[in-house]
Amino acid sequence: MMIIFFLNGLSFGGLGLAAYLQLRQGADFPLKKHLPWLAAYGFVCGATSWVEMFISSGVDTNLLRILTFLRLILQPLTGLILLKFGWGIFKQMAPLPTWMSFVPGILIVPLAYIITYAATTFVTPSPIEIPIDIWSRYLLYLPGSVIAGIGFLRQWQIQSKEGYSDVAALMFGAGMAFLFEAIVVGLIVPAAPYGPASYYNYDRVVHTAFIGEQSIPVKAYGLTAWLDYERVLEVTGLPIEFWRMVSTFAVTFFVVRGLGVFEAIRKRQLAELQEERDRAEKEAYQVQITARKTAENWTDALVAINRQITQLDNVDNILLEIVRTARNLLHSDFVGLGLFNEERSQMMLKCHSHGDEIEMLNASMYVRNPLILKTVQLNESYRSQEDVLLEKLENVCPFLDKTARAIAIVPLELENFPIGALWVARCEEGSEHYTGTDLIWLECLADQVVIAIQHGLMTSKLQSLSVVEERARIAREMHDGLAQVLGYLNLQVQTLQALYQQGRGEDLQVEIRHMREAIQSAHADVRENILSLRTTLANEKGLVSALGEYLDEFSIQTGLEANFSNGITGALNLASIAEVQLICILQEALANVRKHANATQVDVRLSKEHGEETELIFMEVVDNGIGFTARGSKRSFGLQTMRERASSVGGMLEINSSPGGGTTLICQLPCLQPEQMQERSVVLSQ
Repeated sequence: MMIIFFLNGLSFGGLGLAAYLQLRQGADFPLKKHLPWLAAYGFVCGATSWVEMFISSGVDTNLLRILTFLRLILQPLTGLILLKFGWGIFKQMAPLPTWMSFVPGILIVPLAYIITYAATTFVTPSPIEIPIDIWSRYLLYLPGSVIAGIGFLRQWQIQSKEGYSDVAALMFGAGMAFLFEAIVVGLIVPAAPYGPASYYNYDRVVHTAFIGEQSIPVKAYGLTAWLDYERVLEVTGLPIEFWRMVSTFAVTFFVVRGLGVFEAIRKRQLAELQEERDRAEKEAYQVQITARKTAENWTDALVAINRQITQLDNVDNILLEIVRTARNLLHSDFVGLGLFNEERSQMMLKCHSHGDEIEMLNASMYVRNPLILKTVQLNESYRSQEDVLLEKLENVCPFLDKTARAIAIVPLELENFPIGALWVARCEEGSEHYTGTDLIWLECLADQVVIAIQHGLMTSKLQSLSVVEERARIAREMHDGLAQVLGYLNLQVQTLQALYQQGRGEDLQVEIRHMREAIQSAHADVRENILSLRTTLANEKGLVSALGEYLDEFSIQTGLEANFSNGITGALNLASIAEVQLICILQEALANVRKHANATQVDVRLSKEHGEETELIFMEVVDNGIGFTARGSKRSFGLQTMRERASSVGGMLEINSSPGGGTTLICQLPCLQPEQMQERSVVLSQ
């Protein structure tokens, strides 16, 4: 028996220690606030079992009295702590039904009766430890164990519904262990004249309350036959202390495991939260990828439109591409581009796109939607919201039979003046409204529309200016060359007429020779101008080829020996404007050689050298003429023009000459940077 009490105390002590250690860990789970009561229950039960062990070991009388008194205190204290713990977890582990609020009131009457009945038993002659033991089990231990068992069983149902089978199994085991504890500890008591233990088995009580009251034993029957120690021993062959030990082991096992279960639940919830976070991060990553792809599509589209603009593509083609891009990337059913007429009185639909159709309108079609006109008037972008009235969206899609359901409008402004609007619309039922990001992208396209129109206007102006400049140059050349020669010839004709009338034949022959020389010079100037124009405009063959062909034609026309040496194996990598300026500088230099140098030979050399920041192209023009001094030279104006041409493209021009020593012209121009070359190659490939 001592071993049973010892193991009982050890088991309960382990339960209390496990609860205390779990409380020290600070984990958050439903039983946390009730762990102090569970720990106290384990320690007090363990102490009670060990007191029983010492009492059964046969100690002396004085120690027996102390241990008996200690048991009188610990026995009801154990039941009270268990009742507190059971009621706590019963309320904590699951929401109580509404009808449970009436339980305290319903139990007042029977509890008052039981307590009154229990109080009367203390006046009986039997030792006081018997009623204390019995009624502490009936009134405290029994309801505490039952309530705790029901609380764990309710948690078993909840965990089963949530799919936690392992948790539910432990909760079920703990609930059944507490119900078994209620029977073997709270319901089975020593035989005594207190119901329901045994009025019928009162003759088996060692210390009788009423001596000789019952001389004839009464046989027990029904459930009462199982409610005292003697009957359990008689039927099972094992004392009640053994079954209480089994109950203690079961309670300890399932409750201690249950304490770890809630930690497992918390870990599982953390795992679920981690999975949810991973899922959210994955979704966010997918959203980022989608947004990045969208941004890349928009960037590619805007770059393509910019290339069209830089390549001086037709403005109408650029506008059609913008409309097509807006329809595809904004997933719209209709895209419209309206521009004001020259009087700025009416907005006309310039081009539109719907379905697979993209059209530039030639006929006049007025934009009549008030919302579009108001947006242009206010000069603020607009997008429809959920509460927009469909009446405001009428006439937005003139070529569709459907009414727009969502719209985004961006005004077009050029030099602080409104010139039109670009809008997109969705017409399907339940279409999503455009977002703020969609409006930003539409504004980018609107900027491209303005740039294209502005670039078209600038191109027209530049073409006009180029024509005017070319005409001025030709007029200047004719004035400096052909006009002067014709004026000279007019005077010479008059001189020839006078000499002829005077019969001065020799002088007449001299003047005719002078006239022939002037005519040849004028003819050379005209042919040189024609050659210069043809070379400048026909540079698609490449700069080196153009220079070679020009020198060959120049040599044939002037009779000068012109030699060309190209020391560059690869591409020159010059900007287009720099190539044009290089040709113009060479033409001006050769014209000076023909007119002023009296040279018989001219050499043109090309080379490339590495500078501090970039590569440099060098062009040298060397003649064997008479040379000159820079001050007071007839070439000063031409030299200044060549320097300005070289400086306009970031280059330099140097002239080395001396009387009788010929002239050397050195032109230095910078090459394009690698990133500029890459952009140029991409543009040329389009």
